[in-house]
Amino acid sequence: MNANWFKRNNAVAPVGRAVSSPPFANCTPRRGGTPRPTKIPRRTRCFAAQHRLRASLRNGALIGALLLPFSPATFAASNEVARGLAWLASQQHVDGSWSTNAVLNALPVLAFLSDGNLPATAGYGTVIDRGVRYLLTQQTADGAFTNGGARMYGHGVTTLVLAEILGMVQRETGVRPRLTKAVELILKAQAVPKGDLHAGGWRHFLNSTDSDLAVTVWQVAALRAALNTGLHIPREAFERAAHYIQRCEHPRGGFAYQPGGFPSTGRTAAATVALRMCGKFNLQPSPWFPAQSITWDDEYFYHGTFFSAQTDAGFDAALLTKMQNADGSWPLPPHSLDEAEAGPLFTTSLAILALTAKDHYLPVFSVND
Repeated sequence: MNANWFKRNNAVAPVGRAVSSPPFANCTPRRGGTPRPTKIPRRTRCFAAQHRLRASLRNGALIGALLLPFSPATFAASNEVARGLAWLASQQHVDGSWSTNAVLNALPVLAFLSDGNLPATAGYGTVIDRGVRYLLTQQTADGAFTNGGARMYGHGVTTLVLAEILGMVQRETGVRPRLTKAVELILKAQAVPKGDLHAGGWRHFLNSTDSDLAVTVWQVAALRAALNTGLHIPREAFERAAHYIQRCEHPRGGFAYQPGGFPSTGRTAAATVALRMCGKFNLQPSPWFPAQSITWDDEYFYHGTFFSAQTDAGFDAALLTKMQNADGSWPLPPHSLDEAEAGPLFTTSLAILALTAKDHYLPVFSVND
């Protein structure tokens, strides 16, 4: 991908008018060639089309098998992923929620999408549909998805989910106006004066005056996914975010939680993914990776495995497959109090997202060249 891609897609057509019907009502996956109301980058259209064809193949559609030049075995979920998704589905409540926390309602939906499942299709389509419907009910008047103490971390993950969903459905739904409001809130939070070290990033609250890498990465992913749907995202937003992330780099390699901190493998992987989303494709790989890899004893083990899997560096799938519980969930890590507090919905969702990263069903994480 050359530098002109980002420049060409900075000014995107205005968003279309949303219809009043509920999300995904009688909705089927879009077929390739169906016009979109706004211009979508060609690379994104290709990934979306491939996503739908793979999903068709998984559901037994002959056309998918004829058009896609890959073996069906390539798209069969591993036993570990299948068991993990079954466990997540069993934990969903009747109203479509999994939890009172926005993060723990958005990540399971993202996990189902990462394995090629689509809304309103056979298999887990109903689970996704219910999950997204519930997410939409949780948005506040100012556009935030921060319920249950999720703060801006949860807002970024939820906004990302809505953007990925919008690219997979056949027609305009109630998702687009909700996504637009959520994106406006992200940009508003970035614009809060933060001082030279923290400018361009995000932290826990809308009015935070400092930033951290963990929250910033999810906001960048949400903005990039929204850009892929045709929403106008100022190029400056990505440039400022990239500058903040680069200030988190340690002089001897690797990226830290905040500028001046100590680096880790997971944070370095997350920073690498986010910089690619910001259009920084020509950066040299961090020297941190060859000498470091994720271990079970790491702080933020699941966060680290997910982003390491996206970079294909420092990640070994066996780390996750051998740790899976008998019921299909993943255990709480021993040295990450935050992940342990979040519980098995968090650990299981991120484990699935890591194991399915190689399949590239989520276009936002496929901007690697």
